Amino acid sequence: MTKLHWSYKDVFRALRLGFSAKKVWMMSLGLLVGFAGYTILTYVAYAAAGTDFLTVWQTFRLLPLPSPFDYAFPWYSWVIFAVAVVWFLYVLLVTGTAVSKVAYEQLRGDEFYESKEAFRFAFRNSAAVMSSPLLILAFIALIVVFGLIFSLLGAIPAAGEIFVGLLAVLAFIASLFIVYLLIVFCFALLLGPSVIGSTHSDTFDTLFEVFSCVNEQPARLVWYTATTALLAKAGSFLLGLATSAAGRIGYAITGVFMGEKLADVTANAAYYFKLAVPYWCPQLFHRTFLAEMNLYGFPQAYLPGAYVSLGWSHDIASLLLGVLFYLIAIMVVGYGLSVWFTGMTLNFAVLAYKKDEKNVLELPEDEEELIEPVPNPELEDLKPKPAAEEPEKKE
Repeated sequence: MTKLHWSYKDVFRALRLGFSAKKVWMMSLGLLVGFAGYTILTYVAYAAAGTDFLTVWQTFRLLPLPSPFDYAFPWYSWVIFAVAVVWFLYVLLVTGTAVSKVAYEQLRGDEFYESKEAFRFAFRNSAAVMSSPLLILAFIALIVVFGLIFSLLGAIPAAGEIFVGLLAVLAFIASLFIVYLLIVFCFALLLGPSVIGSTHSDTFDTLFEVFSCVNEQPARLVWYTATTALLAKAGSFLLGLATSAAGRIGYAITGVFMGEKLADVTANAAYYFKLAVPYWCPQLFHRTFLAEMNLYGFPQAYLPGAYVSLGWSHDIASLLLGVLFYLIAIMVVGYGLSVWFTGMTLNFAVLAYKKDEKNVLELPEDEEELIEPVPNPELEDLKPKPAAEEPEKKE
């Protein structure tokens, strides 16, 4: 079992513990499945809005993101896009639960906990992963409904204004409670998978732990979460620099004999790998992304040139290299998310110890094993009974 300091020092272990081939592979697989469903559904949303495939492809490639100011995007297209976002979040949270389970078992001393078992655990508890934040949203929606009824009553002539004036304090308290619930909702998304991966809790137990962390350890929760986010970004950035250096070395070695042929194939591969910041985002986002791509030494990902066909063999090689670029990018992001979910597991372990003086690493491995089987009378009747001993005969 890993010996923790039970302080902020444990958070920085995430960068090392997250650097695991198993966790990065699991996270990369989840991202691949999540992005695949998101891309397909978003293209369907654009098609429903009357936008042809080629236009979306030339603008976004494989990561389309519609503008909230696009009035040509009808409501049913927004519904399809919402389903795409929910699908991606579902896959991300379930995969994060599996990674948190692996990290939890690793902290307990089991270095060989299988990814297959972790995914099986995550799918068994997927209802709790999704229903925990959704239950908070449902409660917020209920308060909003009461607010609309309050507004309807306020529309009554003469008496309505007096009614609103008398209950304005209650309306303000309800609005303030919505703000509080939105904060808890955010932490239910951020911390929920790690809570479930560590305690095998259901929906209400997960919400209880999240509410408890927000109420009893708010400063540590915010500080640890922000630190984990910085570590996750730093991890993905460092791995991005390493993969960029590896690509340059490979390009230099392979280009010794290929020459211009490799340059043409790489330029066409960059055409497939366009990563576009949506045009409606602030200019700061564009500048930041361009600066990061320049640090990686790959500005073509942001502004790729036109595709130049040089023959079927070049086209196939460019397509395969473009797919490789996407897989490398997913791996880089996967490491950052591996650090994130590992760090949040460490965060919850420390917070649980601080607020409850409970070491979650010493919890029973599986609560189901502690439940004794209930005897079934029907099965007991089918069991063979021992033969009764004959009484001794009196002489």
